[in-house]
Amino acid sequence: MPSAPVTHIASVRYKNVADAPEAARRFQALLTECKLHDGKPYITSLTAGSNVSPEGASKGIQLCGRLHMFILVFPDVEARDYYLHVDPVHQEFKKFIRPLIEDKFIFDFVDGSFDITS
Repeated sequence: MPSAPVTHIASVRYKNVADAPEAARRFQALLTECKLHDGKPYITSLTAGSNVSPEGASKGIQLCGRLHMFILVFPDVEARDYYLHVDPVHQEFKKFIRPLIEDKFIFDFVDGSFDITS
């Protein structure tokens, strides 16, 4: 079976709204700065922003610029795992952002995979 793309969703709530713009800028830079050992970028896409939904279903987490959602797509599980555990650019980014975050929610999925056993 061919490997499938992995979508990685990271929702972060900052301790201080003043930290949000720089953190968002650095997060978005990962799209071009994260590279494999051969120097090729491996993040397929990265989209990000704040909640603009008018539905009123955000469970009270609309926090005036303190909450951002980042959605990254990787070509496969191996690329996602490299990002999480090896990529030196991402490792440095995690050191930068950890002290700025009050809370986070991470969710990864493969499109169309609804395996309830894992």
